[in-house]
Amino acid sequence: MADDLERASGGSTGSTSNTVVSVTGTGTTESAQVVCGCPEIGPETIQVEQVLGAEMDQRVVEFDMFVPADKPDIEQVVDVYVKNLEINNVTIIPDKVIIRGDLEVKVMYVADLPDQPVHAFERRHVRFTRDISISGAMPDMTAKADVQVEYVDYDFHHHHTPRKVHITIVLKFWARVVSTTDMEVLAVTPVDEVGQVEVSTASGSSNDSTAASTFSDDFVSASHYSGYNDQNVYVTGVTPSVGTQPTVSGTATVTGSVVHVRSGPGTNFPIVTKVKKGDTVTIKEQAFGWYRVLLADNTTIGWIASWLLSVQ
Repeated sequence: MADDLERASGGSTGSTSNTVVSVTGTGTTESAQVVCGCPEIGPETIQVEQVLGAEMDQRVVEFDMFVPADKPDIEQVVDVYVKNLEINNVTIIPDKVIIRGDLEVKVMYVADLPDQPVHAFERRHVRFTRDISISGAMPDMTAKADVQVEYVDYDFHHHHTPRKVHITIVLKFWARVVSTTDMEVLAVTPVDEVGQVEVSTASGSSNDSTAASTFSDDFVSASHYSGYNDQNVYVTGVTPSVGTQPTVSGTATVTGSVVHVRSGPGTNFPIVTKVKKGDTVTIKEQAFGWYRVLLADNTTIGWIASWLLSVQ
């Protein structure tokens, strides 16, 4: 045995070493020499994202729309639709996030003609800008933004201006700033298998597999974030019409086994509490693919990832 140990350790300067293993079976003891790759431990720098802040603000967009020359006058407005609401650019300046985008509006109306046909006209590329204050934000940080239509309204006066409609749209903006911090950790490199000993014992082999259900429910694959474009903008695709409340509302049922309720729309925010599968929550608003909800106790409010809820 001493000779074996000497041969195993003598002259070795790399990360691979020989180890003598004593295996005890059912009444017999055997020695086996195993060649294994020993892990190399050393410092490694990784980048950790931290949410600096997330804020919400509103913006009222007002403008006039005129009937094109080739269309008849308006007798009555039927409806007004917001289409293709998009954020085109998100910029960070010191302590502020600047959000720029545009939207499209369509007006449907009854024409002032004897047979009263229904006509429609549109206005595209209605631009909007909103600045949201987030203390500590700097240009080298990362910002994400979301926008929703809160309300749509119009004014039309048939006798005074039969070809003009005044549009009022209330937009709700969310901005989130993320800072990146370098952190040193001790990393263990993967062990390359260069030798193997197969041992059978009377007690059988251990089972170290882990079921997927043991992992946290609000860690998801990148496919859940397909709504973000290269400008870090999450577009909801809602097409609201006049006189309605287009933001998501109602109730939803928790579909994950144990789901975290967080203080903000993202996994970087602290956990407020937890809910279980089958619990019912009331939806208040939506941002970044998350729902702001009121729990069954009618007191606790927090955020749950939309992919962990079934909206009723």
